Amino acid sequence: MYKNGFLTRGFFVSLILIIVLLNNIGCNEDAKKEAVRPKVPTVSELLLGSWTRYSNRVHALLIVRANGNWTSDLRVEGATAKIVERKGESNGTWILEDNKKLIINVISSKMEDIWPSGTIALEIVEIDKKHVTFRYPNARLITWKKARVDSKSQQEGAVNPIIIMKPIVVNLNKLSSNDKDRYLCLALKLHLEEMELDAVIPKLHPRAWDAAIIYLSSLFYNDVKTFDEMKIVNESLTKILNPYIDGLLEEAESTHVMVSSSMEKVDEFIIEHSPPPALENPEDAKSAEDKEKEEDKDKEKDKEKK
Repeated sequence: MYKNGFLTRGFFVSLILIIVLLNNIGCNEDAKKEAVRPKVPTVSELLLGSWTRYSNRVHALLIVRANGNWTSDLRVEGATAKIVERKGESNGTWILEDNKKLIINVISSKMEDIWPSGTIALEIVEIDKKHVTFRYPNARLITWKKARVDSKSQQEGAVNPIIIMKPIVVNLNKLSSNDKDRYLCLALKLHLEEMELDAVIPKLHPRAWDAAIIYLSSLFYNDVKTFDEMKIVNESLTKILNPYIDGLLEEAESTHVMVSSSMEKVDEFIIEHSPPPALENPEDAKSAEDKEKEEDKDKEKDKEKK
C-alpha cells in the first residue's frame, strides 16, 4: 500500500471504485423510493371525468374532457327514484387558470338556469378524487360528486342513483342524567354505485332504518358538533347501511344536520325535509288481479240489469 511514504496508485483506483459503487447504490435507493412514491394528480387531472349533482329530483351531469371540451345534461327523476328522462343539453370549452379557476365557455345551452350563454368563472374551493366544490359568480358554493362512469356507460346514459331517506330524529346519548336532552336531526341521501338508466333501483331494507337509529342514538353531542365529526358519522352510516341495499351504497350523505333541545324545531325540521309523497296513479297501483275482480263484478251487474 505504501511506497516511499506515498499511497500506491492501485489503492487510489480501488478507493475511487468504492466511492462510485456507493454512489450508485444511493442513486438506486433514491430511484426505488421515487418509484414507490404515489404520483399526486394535478388539478387539471382531477377535473377530468364525469361529475354529478342532485337537486329537487334532477340530476345534473357534467363531463370534463382532456381535449378542452365539456358537455352537460339533466336527468329527471321519477316518483320511484328512477331516472326516467333526459332534459336539456349544453356544451362548450374549458380552461384552468392558476389551478384555482375553471373558466367555462358556454357555446350551446338548453339549460340557461345552470349554464347561461357566455363565459362563467368558477373558483375551485376544494377538489379531490371524489368531490369538487365551486364558488359560483353569485358567491354560492356548490359541490359536485365524481361519477364513476366509463366511456361505454356514458354513451348508454348511466348515472349514480340517489335515494332520499325520510328525516331521522334521535335523542343523543348523555354523559349524566343531569345533562339536557338534545335531539339529532338528519336528512340523508344515499348515493348508489353507477347503474344503467333502465336498471331497477334496489329497495332499502326496512331494517336499515332501525340500524341507523341504533347507531345514531348511541352518539354523544361531542360526536356530532363539528363538520369533521359528522364526516366520521357519514362514513359509519355508509358501512352500516350498505348491507341493507345489496352492497351498492357508495356514500351516505347528511345533507342537513340539526342538534336542538326544542321539539318545536324538531317538528319544523321533519316537515321541511320530508320528501314529497310519490305521485301515483290509483289505477296503476291496483294489481291485475284486483282489476279482473272489478271487471267481473261489473259484468255481473250488467247481467242483472238485463
